[in-house]
Amino acid sequence: MLLSSVALALGALSAPAQPAPPKLAVQAIRFYAPQARETMLLAFVQVPYIMAEAAGDRIAWETTLRVLDGDGSQIYQEKWWAGAPASFRVPEAYGIETLRLGRVSDGRYTIRVTVTDSVSGRSASTETVVQTFNGQPTASDMLLASEMRVTPPGDTLTLPGEIARGDLRFITAPDLTLDALRPQLAFMLEAYTAVEATAATRLVIRRAGNADLIYRRSPFDHTAPAGGGVIRGQFPLEGLPEGQYELVASVDVGGRTAERTAGFAIGSLESAMARSMANRTAQRGFDESYFASLSEDELDAAAEVLEVIAKPAELAVYKAEGDGALSISAKRQFLVQFWAERDLEKGTPVNETRLAFYDAIDYANQLYGESGRNARPGWKTDRGRIFVRYGRPDERNPFPAGNRAPAFEIWRYTQGRLRYYIFADENNFGHYRLVKSNDLQEPGTPNWCEILTPQVVMQDIEPFLGQRFVVTTGNAAVGIDNQQVNRILCN
Repeated sequence: MLLSSVALALGALSAPAQPAPPKLAVQAIRFYAPQARETMLLAFVQVPYIMAEAAGDRIAWETTLRVLDGDGSQIYQEKWWAGAPASFRVPEAYGIETLRLGRVSDGRYTIRVTVTDSVSGRSASTETVVQTFNGQPTASDMLLASEMRVTPPGDTLTLPGEIARGDLRFITAPDLTLDALRPQLAFMLEAYTAVEATAATRLVIRRAGNADLIYRRSPFDHTAPAGGGVIRGQFPLEGLPEGQYELVASVDVGGRTAERTAGFAIGSLESAMARSMANRTAQRGFDESYFASLSEDELDAAAEVLEVIAKPAELAVYKAEGDGALSISAKRQFLVQFWAERDLEKGTPVNETRLAFYDAIDYANQLYGESGRNARPGWKTDRGRIFVRYGRPDERNPFPAGNRAPAFEIWRYTQGRLRYYIFADENNFGHYRLVKSNDLQEPGTPNWCEILTPQVVMQDIEPFLGQRFVVTTGNAAVGIDNQQVNRILCN
């Protein structure tokens, strides 16, 4: 019986060996279930993002999967929708959709995939033919990948773009291409044996369609337990010229030998740079991928800036020391969970809320950073903090120093509840401090009128905000809250 569960993994990116953009492609890898004596299929589809037209800031397409038997009769069909941010729509980028077809009865099958753009209605189709194993094979098909990792016990996380098989996670594609920026070649296959046996493996690389060997790996042995085991590894291929290649694996298990071949390409440096740029653009949107790519120092920096929007109690767990200190894995999980709870558009695969926050942090650091003896990054300054929390003000009015008052700025937000913030450069060093606001979370400075002088408050601030702060009572100026501002300066 054919079973299918489709897992969408957007953001897997690759550069082709030729300048042409990647094409729609499908690949199926055959494994074997010894107890059931059936072939198992793991298939994946490469969908170039450039195929889809943008509708606003999104691209979307419908994927139709059809499975035909040896007579050409359709025995299974499934449809689903997928999408990605429009920014992913660059020639070097594509998505990987994983098709878990499960166990299939003996026979010959055609896996046909059609992708239809949601905007233009244009369609493209691709297919692959699969013949099931005739009895228990010595080895499965070989899967090649540009990246491979082993998950620790209890970790079931599969990152966007990855394909899972047991505790292994791969980044791969039907048209797998390596390049100068990503020269690692990873491989895996399974060896099958009724009793525990030694699996002797030999690997060679040759040009596609050419029997001449250009690279040979030292043979290695692996103990395959009863029922079967995984043979895997990875090695660098720096210096291999551009072109199409094949990795050939010869596996001997208990006197039975099988040879498996899988193709890959070496792409140009130009394509490698384009792929790298597309990859950074795509992967930064996914919380798991983003935080998985950071070192522990980078994770700590990403957590430190959260104090702008988080309550101290929320960050206490991350900042714990001693026996309660988090491991690097736990820190990643903390940050993933923190942003998952704040994702305002949970229906999209990208966390736009996190992207906007860290973009605002970078912007604040560029605009509002303070130098000197008490240097501070922009996000720690008053203007930077308000910018990160609420974004660019709807109105910003700067005032130069004059009339015994320092330079100051008024920011006003008019969307929703009216909020204003007044910042003053008291020491003329460009270090602006928040002195007055109607935001209850930002109390400002009690003597703000003294700092800016009542004259400037009445002359510049009151007309701009349309609010009265200074009134004359006898010989004294008092604030609107009836508290004396400055008996001397306001007389």
